[in-house]
Amino acid sequence: MHARAQRKLTVSSDTALIWNARRGGRAYTGTGLQCCLRPLLQQCSIFTAKGRVPRIHDFRHGFAVNALLRWYREGADVEAKLPLLATYLGHGSALSTHYYLHWIEPLRTAAGERFGRHYGELVVPVPGRKGGQR
Repeated sequence: MHARAQRKLTVSSDTALIWNARRGGRAYTGTGLQCCLRPLLQQCSIFTAKGRVPRIHDFRHGFAVNALLRWYREGADVEAKLPLLATYLGHGSALSTHYYLHWIEPLRTAAGERFGRHYGELVVPVPGRKGGQR
């Protein structure tokens, strides 16, 4: 905010945190955004678990995963919404989005709970078998 004030840019709470002055306020390229965000993230001590500054795609992936989690928690039809997410991410199909997303624990839990609510009575242990033995 101090740097914005020095450059006589708006500093109100509803103003975007970063602004592309080089391109007249137009959209950033991925590289341009990363070059702008990197120093900000370093200054704010925002790092990944591996001690690196997050990449733009880390934020993009986080957005996508959180959209899925939100839909699961809202009880939305996730399969019907996947084409919307794919379009938003610029993917050619929902299949590309399936490939893109990492299978993380909160998604596994949300999907498993939904499956259990809908089909849990169909999945029963086979009598006489222990665990997953065949």
